[in-house]
Amino acid sequence: MRILKIGGGVISHLESLGEHIRGEIIVHGASDYVNALCHEAGVEIIRLKSVSGVEFRYTPLHILPYYIMGVMRANKEIVAYMQKIGRNAIGLSGVDGRIVEARRKSHIRVIINGKKRVIRDDYSGKIERINRELIEKIMELAIPVIGALAIGEENIPLNVDGDTLAVRIAEAFRADELIFLSETAFMRDGHVVERIRQEDLDEYIRMSHGGMRRKLMMIKESLNGGVEEVIIQGLNGRTVIE
Repeated sequence: MRILKIGGGVISHLESLGEHIRGEIIVHGASDYVNALCHEAGVEIIRLKSVSGVEFRYTPLHILPYYIMGVMRANKEIVAYMQKIGRNAIGLSGVDGRIVEARRKSHIRVIINGKKRVIRDDYSGKIERINRELIEKIMELAIPVIGALAIGEENIPLNVDGDTLAVRIAEAFRADELIFLSETAFMRDGHVVERIRQEDLDEYIRMSHGGMRRKLMMIKESLNGGVEEVIIQGLNGRTVIE
């Protein structure tokens, strides 16, 4: 079984990536769409770095509506593209039918101006449950296209990381292949790294940063969880990790 994760930064490039858009389940982010909505509304976009070195989008309550709107706009663009190429798809978020349940992070330790701080007003969540049964029912009708939102314990939508969501769904379905469509494959010294062995992955995690660091960390989890092969398909080439 193949799970496909479409990054928010490549949704506008679906036509050029068409040959790689294949998977029984599609998961997606919405970074560019959320950024555009915030920019149009004059809302500041803030990215923070956790004490573990992972960058993430800061989503306080007043930002959450922009995140939800961005995710659903991206969702419908992907679904429309799937219909265009003759593949029936149903667009959802993790909130619908409680497909993805998460626990809101009560506090996050971050580094701001070189100092450790604790933030308590972020509306992001840690994924706790994937509703496999409901997804399987949807798959009987069409390809599920699932946006990176979850329902929290207080029935409030939560921002969840799209890469993490793809990995959790791959684990739930015991998928053997996981594909990330991203703006770039893994780069080293200005060149695409075409293949990474699982036993070398920690070395590449240490040399990476930002979104790629988080992606590789989640890829490590997926391989440890039984996924046989992971592909980062960028606009500039591909990296195969196995």
